[in-house]
Amino acid sequence: MSLIEAMTMVAGLVYLALLGWQARTGWQWRLALGLLGLIWLVVADSLLWFALGLVIVPLALWHRYRPLPALGGANSQSLRAQARHLLLLCWGLVTVQYGIHIWQLGQGETPWLVRPDVVDGFLPIAGGLGLRAWLGQGLVDPHHPAATITVLVLCLSALLLGRAFCAWFCPIGLVGEWLHRLRSRLMAGEWTPPRWLDAVLRAQKFLVLGFLLFIILLAVPAAALPGYLASPYHQAADMKMGAFFFSLTLISGLCLGWVLLLTTLFQQGFCRYLCPYGAWLSLLGLLTPLRIRRDPARCLRSAGHDCDKCSRACPSRIQVHQLIAVQSLECSSCLSCVAACPKRADALHLGSKARRLEPHWLLGLLCLLLLILPLLSYGLLGIWVSQTPLADRHELLQMLPQLVH
Repeated sequence: MSLIEAMTMVAGLVYLALLGWQARTGWQWRLALGLLGLIWLVVADSLLWFALGLVIVPLALWHRYRPLPALGGANSQSLRAQARHLLLLCWGLVTVQYGIHIWQLGQGETPWLVRPDVVDGFLPIAGGLGLRAWLGQGLVDPHHPAATITVLVLCLSALLLGRAFCAWFCPIGLVGEWLHRLRSRLMAGEWTPPRWLDAVLRAQKFLVLGFLLFIILLAVPAAALPGYLASPYHQAADMKMGAFFFSLTLISGLCLGWVLLLTTLFQQGFCRYLCPYGAWLSLLGLLTPLRIRRDPARCLRSAGHDCDKCSRACPSRIQVHQLIAVQSLECSSCLSCVAACPKRADALHLGSKARRLEPHWLLGLLCLLLLILPLLSYGLLGIWVSQTPLADRHELLQMLPQLVH
């Protein structure tokens, strides 16, 4: 595990600890804090202790001169923006680290930066096959275990929280928003395709998802799974993925150009039209009881006002003001509609029929699922760090063009 990965996971643990500390009213929160402390004592190694220091010291200095804000009163959009920008910074550092690692490996040198295993999160096929082998045969993929854990925790987050990962954690979505804003400044106006074209474009991500599911579930028979996981092609999956985009051919160049075109032309173009992870999370999210819910009795429309601010604020173009519970595949629980509502949480909220889920707890649950569970898999199960030897990776890098299915 690299230091950036460790700091990101530790930051999630610290956020949960602060939530519990600020909300301490009774034995439940004392128990929760005690469990967090126990988790830390069980999983922490020297790297994680060092990462904790790098997270805690700046927070302590900040708190000394400017007290930390109450998380329960934080604005949902500010909280979401802070989380996304922090994670994007981490991803940027990871990308630079991975690039330096691969470059030095290609030069025949021993890399002075370790390989960040979180890059395997961009390998849905490797992660899906690894999860299938783990659950079906008890076989742990030694080469891309982080991909297996990533697919698992994303599936769990979708079953519990829908597509909240897309709005609160995904760095690609944030970069896509920046590209779209840049286009809007150069060529003013919001471009919305007609319904038929929107439907055709949205079908792309489900077609890509169907292709990925075919490979994961059908293309590789169960008896062939151990052999595939040991194959050179699988071992080099992350380097093959990187070469596809960074060593452009005509096909990869056209693919990248299409991605950039849709991302810049339309709001949430990549998320809405291209992302297979988003398509999978949206399908699993149909099972979650958590929805954006509108109380007609408290809504301004019940008083005769023609208010549709929630719908105009929705980046997914959902007509929230006409619904009681939002069940759209495109809803990512970004809470933009709630923030735009003149009556705020009185008329709109995220939750089940029984209770509401406040924004700071939504972020806390995402941290628990997407940061703490990988931390536990690393500390308790030893499933995160790739076991592929450096010498083998150097050899695979040299023969990369010849590695085909």
